[in-house]
Amino acid sequence: MDNNQQAHKAQKEKSPSLAAFLAIFPGMGAMYNGNIIKGITYMLIFAVLIVLTDNANDPDGVVFGLMIAGFFIYQIIDSYNEASKINQNILAEENPASQKEDLSLFSAVVVLLIGIVFQLANFDLLTYRQVTRLWPLVLIVFGIKIVYDYFKKEEKKNG
Repeated sequence: MDNNQQAHKAQKEKSPSLAAFLAIFPGMGAMYNGNIIKGITYMLIFAVLIVLTDNANDPDGVVFGLMIAGFFIYQIIDSYNEASKINQNILAEENPASQKEDLSLFSAVVVLLIGIVFQLANFDLLTYRQVTRLWPLVLIVFGIKIVYDYFKKEEKKNG
């Protein structure tokens, strides 16, 4: 039984370095860690940033270029950290099923909003210039999610 547990543990262990290396291709590090939805979401976000950069005017193109660089570095670091957490069994102790459900719902909402924005742009109800001026809303949404997750974690911790 002890050998069976060690074999099961060895299958779950992830190499943080390999996860970071695979994350050079956006989304692949998350997929290596077992988060398929997160990986696909990363791919979509990266593609959307590239399209927005391509369609933006000069000053806005710089902003989106910086967002691409920041997102690229973020997802590499996130893949490394997540593989480390998997190895420390932190994710297994914190009820990963509920976290994956939250992530998939959040990912679905992000993809839905991106689709709505691009469809409005296709119908000429919204221009890419207007989209580039609304990019701080992304930061606001992520900030709200982080605050929500913090209070949810504190509520579970304190009972």
